[in-house]
Amino acid sequence: MAVFDVEFPDDFMQDLLQSDFDEIAEEALKEATPVLVDSIKESCRRVIQHPGDSDLVKSFKGSKPKKSSNGAWIANVNPKGKSKNSYYAKDNGKKTKRKYAVSNTLKALWKEYGVAGRQPAMPFIQNGTKNAEEGVMEKLQKVYNEKVGAE
Repeated sequence: MAVFDVEFPDDFMQDLLQSDFDEIAEEALKEATPVLVDSIKESCRRVIQHPGDSDLVKSFKGSKPKKSSNGAWIANVNPKGKSKNSYYAKDNGKKTKRKYAVSNTLKALWKEYGVAGRQPAMPFIQNGTKNAEEGVMEKLQKVYNEKVGAE
């Protein structure tokens, strides 16, 4: 029969118990957001079919992490700005003389869900998110380990 004794030092859990969750969460999201941005850009680049949409790829940006009212930490990744190209407005299916710039968010929605009768759906957001999952988890773990003194 073998005896296995383990003695934990008094300050073994001190780093973990004294760590501030808000500090860890904010830092972890700062580190992980660029991984998600790059993954979504790559996924979007795959569904682009013409040069008029290439500015959509460049428009994806990550927000600074913010604490919500319920205590959760959130960082958003979404397209910003308007398209460099102008599109004709339609009135009852006929082109008008009025041109307007389309927001990159609207273009992303058109790509993701399609346009009835004109453009099939080419989902890229979920694919980009799924592809970033492993890299994001690695960043989160790295920051957590640094903050609680595991490394």
